[in-house]
Amino acid sequence: MIDFANLKESHKAHKEEIEEAVLRVCRNAQFIMGSEVESLEKELAEFVGGGYAVSCSSGSSALLLALMALGVKVGDEVITTPFTFIATAEMIALLGIKPVFVDISLEDYNLDCDLIEQAITPKTKAILAVSLYGQPPNLEKLEHICKERNLKLILDGAQSFGAEFLGRKDSTFGAIATTSFFPAKPLGCYGDGGAVFTQEESLAKKIASLRLHGEKSRYVHQFVG
Repeated sequence: MIDFANLKESHKAHKEEIEEAVLRVCRNAQFIMGSEVESLEKELAEFVGGGYAVSCSSGSSALLLALMALGVKVGDEVITTPFTFIATAEMIALLGIKPVFVDISLEDYNLDCDLIEQAITPKTKAILAVSLYGQPPNLEKLEHICKERNLKLILDGAQSFGAEFLGRKDSTFGAIATTSFFPAKPLGCYGDGGAVFTQEESLAKKIASLRLHGEKSRYVHQFVG
């Protein structure tokens, strides 16, 4: 039997580099945020081709931060796919937002762009699309729909970090893209983690604030985060 993800073998392949990085954190005792997190975020942004990257505790937290940063609230609707891990719809419901499910395409099992228009209502505020099996949905069509209907596009790219669509990393599409660093994901971490990507500086600053309880400066809080 072949393991889906052999984490022990992965560790052996990069053992010295990884263990030295862990020890470096222990030595400087910056266990929350700190220089290592700043370096990671800079490298993530550079890897996807620009914009801003804000790390967080999980892929689920990344989705939650994305929805909060865009101001989607109780009573609003977000279109998404029913064929995904529960966290996608769960984070929508957690905020009191109504998830509106649109069926998938049998060609790639991603959100069927041809069915989206009929699901849009005056309460629709965003489309939360999902990448599956390393493959992004049709991001060009999704961006066009969002532009035409004044909606925000969020990409749940937990399964496709590093993938490209039309020559661009998928993390650069939409208002916000998210990913997960769960150990079995394309880029896994030790424990759990996630990241939020955006091309807009104002959104990046808001996401970073929401991540730290809405903190504006030390003990000064501007949002419920």
